[in-house]
Amino acid sequence: MPKMTFAIPCYNMEPWLPVCLESCLYQTEPDIEVLVVNDGSTDGSGDVADHYAAQDGRVRVIHQTNQGHGKARQMAQDNAKGEFVLFLDADDFLDRNAVRDLLAVAERDKVDAVCGNAVVFSDKTFNSRKYFYHPPAANLTFADPRYWKSKVAWRWIIRRSVLTDNNLEHPPYKSGQDYCFMLQVLTRIESFSQCGSFFYFFRQEHKPNRMTMDTLIHHQFASFLLAKDILMDAGQIKPVIRFLQENFFRDVKKLAARLPEEGAEWGIKWLDYALKTFKGLKPEYFTQEFIRPELKLDRNFVPLAQALCNQDKQTALSLLNSYTPAPSAISNILPDKERSRFHSWRRRIKAQLKPLSLRTRFTLRQLERLADERLRTPVR
Repeated sequence: MPKMTFAIPCYNMEPWLPVCLESCLYQTEPDIEVLVVNDGSTDGSGDVADHYAAQDGRVRVIHQTNQGHGKARQMAQDNAKGEFVLFLDADDFLDRNAVRDLLAVAERDKVDAVCGNAVVFSDKTFNSRKYFYHPPAANLTFADPRYWKSKVAWRWIIRRSVLTDNNLEHPPYKSGQDYCFMLQVLTRIESFSQCGSFFYFFRQEHKPNRMTMDTLIHHQFASFLLAKDILMDAGQIKPVIRFLQENFFRDVKKLAARLPEEGAEWGIKWLDYALKTFKGLKPEYFTQEFIRPELKLDRNFVPLAQALCNQDKQTALSLLNSYTPAPSAISNILPDKERSRFHSWRRRIKAQLKPLSLRTRFTLRQLERLADERLRTPVR
């Protein structure tokens, strides 16, 4: 049994997949497997994955019709053989010591999951930043409020037996599947640890940041309902409040801003999910007296939260409409191309002097050279 499975769902990632795979095979810990699920790609992603599999026996490829990110991850999880699983997006890459560092913490602390740190970087400017940094710590639990915010599966390694013994599955949503999955994991394991290493490099430019209205309603808001149910079933009320206050309310305001353009009927569709999400929650949960000391109340959210707790449709819709920005406000937030170009160059200059950016650039260029060499090598 390999020590680690890299589970990589892949859909139309041909330009970035070679670097991703190279970062897995270039690990200082060689006892790994790389499992690529080609989710019906229409570009050359499947051919790239097959080329790597033909050259290195640690790479396996599963080809399937397009079923979405969640189901591709589930396919990888179901077929993984490693002691631990790391879910890796096909357009990102890893530090060379990722497996060594994360497994060392898992073995030292005898835990079933380890969280690492990540670098978010720009492909255009190489400007880089730390992604919600956590300092090293041992034998943590979900009682730590810092981890109520955990939204991404890719900064964790998880013992595979935890996934199989608890029948944990990846929701088939186009958005929101990460935090639903991780909430299942974190509310079931006894303890986890934090590794201080920056092991994951996350490309930011071509990640989708504007969903269709169908995805926003039937996937994003549907995932909020599932996340609430997971946390309530685990008796975790305060994490529910934080999750709804930070995530649900953020996307309610995004929805409201698009209603004038997309149509008021989307507000009615939203209301159905919103009422189900808040059903069973009490208005007193959304008070400073209840949520202190771990949380600080967002008073702008309170009227909507309490209306939804009371299943008051009319007030909830009225509040949704009140979040719609005025036409003058909308015009003020339209992008200014000249200003954007100036800031892009300014970030490029800053990136030349920033150690984190320099490290990112060096790691990426090294992996690109290795990938280019491998792709030019004929398969025997």
